[in-house]
Amino acid sequence: MTRRFGNLVNCPHCGRSHTAETAVERWIRNCRELDSIQAGIARFDIDVLMHRYLTLRDKRGTRLVQAIMFLEIKTLGAELADAQQDTLGMLSQVLRNRRRNMYRDKRGRHLGDHSPLASAYSHMMGRRVRLRMFGGHLLRLSGTSPTDSDWMTWDNKRINVHQLIALLRFDLDPDTLRPIDWRRRSGAFGMQRVLFS
Repeated sequence: MTRRFGNLVNCPHCGRSHTAETAVERWIRNCRELDSIQAGIARFDIDVLMHRYLTLRDKRGTRLVQAIMFLEIKTLGAELADAQQDTLGMLSQVLRNRRRNMYRDKRGRHLGDHSPLASAYSHMMGRRVRLRMFGGHLLRLSGTSPTDSDWMTWDNKRINVHQLIALLRFDLDPDTLRPIDWRRRSGAFGMQRVLFS
């Protein structure tokens, strides 16, 4: 039988606990043909999808870059279930396009023989924009939010509230917890300077 959904919320009107699922998610969980053991199907959600719009300026001009990552959030110190860890790990590999450069190899685990698009069409901007995909990350809290937690971890590394805000703003690199270097690097190496051009 598909195991019970673990996230519970209290109804503000009646005070009773119920699962924090939409009606469709609850239907999927209770559908016999979609049973996790019988059919081998695991259903879970991605808690938060972060998307930042950036306008970067340098000596060569202005460019638009967008950054995307997803978060799986576990409250009350909960751990990932094996199926969830497996699925989210695979999805994280697919949703990465951190390319290697002369300073560093690729960060994070990437999918073999797969290079997602480095640009995508933005309906909001009406044109193609550079897209940096940072995969998926696990945020664990000892409480239910940063305000009531004694500790927080980001991919099993202890963080504080200021670091969490910087991570969610894409100011810190979600793989290294260091400031993100948004400098343009394309065309910088492999090109020889021409003297007296």
